[in-house]
Amino acid sequence: MHGHREHSGENLTAAARDALTASGEQWTAMRADIFNELACQDRPASAYDIAESLSARRGKRVAPNSVYRILDLFVANNLANRIESANAYLVNTHPGCRHDCIFVICDDCGSARHLDDDRVTGALRQAGQGAGFANIRPVVELRGLCGDCAA
Repeated sequence: MHGHREHSGENLTAAARDALTASGEQWTAMRADIFNELACQDRPASAYDIAESLSARRGKRVAPNSVYRILDLFVANNLANRIESANAYLVNTHPGCRHDCIFVICDDCGSARHLDDDRVTGALRQAGQGAGFANIRPVVELRGLCGDCAA
C-alpha cells in the first residue's frame, strides 16, 4: 500500500492537464471536455455515454470514435482507468501517481471504486515476469455487490 494525493473538482482537472502536458501531449478543448465529463460520472462510463452527453451539451454530434481515442490517451497517461469487463472508464483522481489498481464493481448498480494493494499487484507482476513477460500491467477486477445493494 502507498499514499497518494486525491484530487477533485478544478484541482483534478488542473492535475490531469499538468500530467498530460508533462508527458508531451496537448491539453485541447475536446480533451478537457471529455475529461470533465468523465469526472462528473458517478460510475464507469462508456465512450458512447460520454459522446451522447457531450453531444447534448455542445449541441452538435461528438463521434464515439473520437472519444475512444482520447480515452485511450488518458489511460496511457494515467488520467483514467479502463474497466475491462464493462468496456467503460473511470477518471483517475490522482493523475501522475503510477500504480496498479484493483477495481471492485457492483453487479447490481454498476458502481465501481478502486483499491490500492501493491502486495497483490506486485505478486501478479512478479508471476508475469517469472513467465518471461516484461512491461506487465496488472488489471484486477473483483465483481460482487456493494454494501448498499447487498443490504
